[in-house]
Amino acid sequence: MSFPNPTSKNHRILIPFLVNLALFVIMFAGFYFLPLPQFLPCTYPLAENSIFAICISFGVQFFLFKGYRINSYLWIAGMDFGLILLALWLGFYSISPLGFSSGRIPIAQGFVLTRSMRPDVNITSGETINIVSGSVIAIRTVTLPIGKNCFWFSSKHGSFDDPRSCDIAYMPPTDSGFDLLKVLIQPSCHLSEVEESIKINVLP
Repeated sequence: MSFPNPTSKNHRILIPFLVNLALFVIMFAGFYFLPLPQFLPCTYPLAENSIFAICISFGVQFFLFKGYRINSYLWIAGMDFGLILLALWLGFYSISPLGFSSGRIPIAQGFVLTRSMRPDVNITSGETINIVSGSVIAIRTVTLPIGKNCFWFSSKHGSFDDPRSCDIAYMPPTDSGFDLLKVLIQPSCHLSEVEESIKINVLP
């Protein structure tokens, strides 16, 4: 008389979950290093990548590993569906408890400066930079991947090529040694507008 082997039964239940996890890690790493275009608006990219990785890993496992029992797939499908809902809740900007809408995780993340014959420089809001009088510098506003409008202001009437663009060319004033740039960023997805600034020292 033979008796069922509980260890073998546990292994048959555990293996599909481990395969699902391994496939998820591989897919997520691939999406992280080879980013996809954003398909889910108003969603943090890592959350979106997680959702795609979960869906694809389950699909691959379902079609290539059909030897497992249907009960295992039902458990995995339920677990994956719960993880997708969790990723949406954490990653959707307007409802996430992580604080995108409250500003705890800032939408604006500084600026990138481009000058002639120099490498690009990343700066944070409120930093002071030096610009030679008469020179032109390109300034790009860095935010989370989200639709936005920008409005630039200069305290000393410096020149912008387009003060309503988030990427501008700026020339400092010729009659002042200092300027303060402010940009009002109006993001989409029902998020609050924010104001960032750059302090300018104008060198002769």
